Amino acid sequence: MSDNLLKIGTSAVLASSSLLSTTSNNIANINTEGYVRQRTEFQSQMLGLGVGRGTTERLISEFTLKQLRRDTSNYSFAQQYVAEANRVDALFSNPANSIATGINDLFKQFQVANNEPATLANRQLVIGSSQALLDKFNTLSSLVLDQDNFVNQQLDIYTRETNSYIKQIASLNQEIASYGTGNSRPIPLDLLDKRDLAIQKLSEMVEIRTLDADNGEKMVFLATGQSLVVERGEFNLVALRGSPDPSVRDLKLQLSRRTDVERDIDIDNLGGKIGGLLKFREEILIPTQNRLGQLALSMTDAMNTQNRLGMNLNGEIGGNLFNLPTSRGFAFPGNTGAGAVSVAIEAGQGKNLPPNDFLLTVEAGAVRIQALDAKGEIIVGSDKVVPVGGFPATISSADAGGDLYGLEITLTGAPAVGDRFELKPLSTASRTLTLATTRPEDIALASPVRTGFTVNNLGNAQIDAVKVSDTTPATLPNYGFDTPSGLINGPWTMTYVGGNTFEIVDNLGNPVATAAFGSNQYQDIFAQAGVDVGFDFSVTGIPSVGDTFSISFNDGGFNDNRNGLALSELQTAQTTRLNPLSAPDSANAVNFNQSYADMVSLIGERTSQGRNNEAAGKALLEQTTAWYESLSGVSLDEEASNLIRFQQTYAAAAQIISTSQTVFDTLLAAVR
Repeated sequence: MSDNLLKIGTSAVLASSSLLSTTSNNIANINTEGYVRQRTEFQSQMLGLGVGRGTTERLISEFTLKQLRRDTSNYSFAQQYVAEANRVDALFSNPANSIATGINDLFKQFQVANNEPATLANRQLVIGSSQALLDKFNTLSSLVLDQDNFVNQQLDIYTRETNSYIKQIASLNQEIASYGTGNSRPIPLDLLDKRDLAIQKLSEMVEIRTLDADNGEKMVFLATGQSLVVERGEFNLVALRGSPDPSVRDLKLQLSRRTDVERDIDIDNLGGKIGGLLKFREEILIPTQNRLGQLALSMTDAMNTQNRLGMNLNGEIGGNLFNLPTSRGFAFPGNTGAGAVSVAIEAGQGKNLPPNDFLLTVEAGAVRIQALDAKGEIIVGSDKVVPVGGFPATISSADAGGDLYGLEITLTGAPAVGDRFELKPLSTASRTLTLATTRPEDIALASPVRTGFTVNNLGNAQIDAVKVSDTTPATLPNYGFDTPSGLINGPWTMTYVGGNTFEIVDNLGNPVATAAFGSNQYQDIFAQAGVDVGFDFSVTGIPSVGDTFSISFNDGGFNDNRNGLALSELQTAQTTRLNPLSAPDSANAVNFNQSYADMVSLIGERTSQGRNNEAAGKALLEQTTAWYESLSGVSLDEEASNLIRFQQTYAAAAQIISTSQTVFDTLLAAVR
């Protein structure tokens, strides 16, 4: 009997000691990151001979752990997105950076100049406001570029951290697998804790999925299904590559056994901090930079176009107020030809420019232009196929049926069929615009055309609503403007010959146009005559036969502000295209202030939505963490209670051994 008591007491002491060790270890590691609470369980010996072998295991729920990883990825995604979006939102919500303020100030100065068009000081204010507006564009675009560079730096850091966790998991997998899965050589629990911690850290970077292998390893996959860690310690790494634009880096999966092989990763389902960064770039950063460039180019091109239709203070046809930049196309790595592409904004076509990048593909005897969305994917239905006879070649809207998205594209060298180029005319436009002139005299406030009537006319008809559409001598070689300060064989004379018909001759008596109307509504004389001279007008009132009118260059028209009023009207003109699919007309366009307001509201809307997602993600993560900690976390109160309980069982077990000794001594005394 004493022998049984000794066995029972000894096993009880050893079991209580093991329980005390487990509890002490839990208390000691309460502040250890990634530590999972442990529990030792025993089985009773057969025939009531004490406690059997004990097993120490981690208290963990795989379901809860996987949910914790998903919620961690979602919250990290939202947190990173909002952190980046808040910076851009702060930039555009600052009134000091407002493009709208600069636009309003510029057109306010145009109104002042129109009140006294011959005053040089008023024109100088227009030049100053123009430069101030360009400075605002430059400032905002540079700040957005800084954010883009910051995103790239963070991607570099996060990529290195991600690869570090991937390697750590693979290494721990190998170490764990070396212990096997039997009872003879149990896996140290701290290795499992370290591996789970590494997987948890990886889930902060990207959203992942895990599977258990038969040998005890954890296989790790991206949410998109691509493998990061597989069996036998094999792993793949993530890498950053910018193709074809090196400044826009995308995440790639690099195969460990063949580092030259890379696979694309779907960033829409990437999750984690890296996914948040890439999503921010896609939804806010790239659209903002493109919209800034679109607004800057469409506005400056519209002002250049209108200024060229007027007459400056020197009595000459106006020129450009702004220099519009030219950009280079980015060649794709797989191109086999030796071609190059440059892109400019076609003069007068800035209103057709949508807020998109473009893909140019060389085909047999043609090139194909396709608009791209913020993800770099082709927008279905945006194709423009332009025939090309050979290279070098320059194509524009006239070659594409009137709409090539406002682009003038020049291809040089020897591009091969199948070569592709990414065109990004908007990304740097806001930072590279400059003034074409700083002379206030070059602002063309006057109209280049002057009309009048003969005082002896018997009717009350007058020429009205002169509209200038083209002042380029090269495009109107027969009749129009022949020099910067003249009209071909001007002045011209228009005579009403009766029958609702007008005849126009130049100063040499050569016929310019004959306009016959079916009624007394004399609208657009030259258009009715089928002649393009670069301008047109209407006649109001009732003419008499023989009444004559003069049409001449506006020599000495310094106090004329007709073109200045047209420049002012650009503020509310629908000159900024909304998308590449709809026709570039007023139904698919907004004015400058509306375009800027849409851009700012887009930033605010997506930032606000991101904040809501962050708050929801935080609440869900806190709930899941509490759920996980309720089982796997160490509770000091519970462990302290266990410590007292196990101390008592240890003392009681020791008493059993003492009792066994007393019984044994009694038996020995009885047989003496």
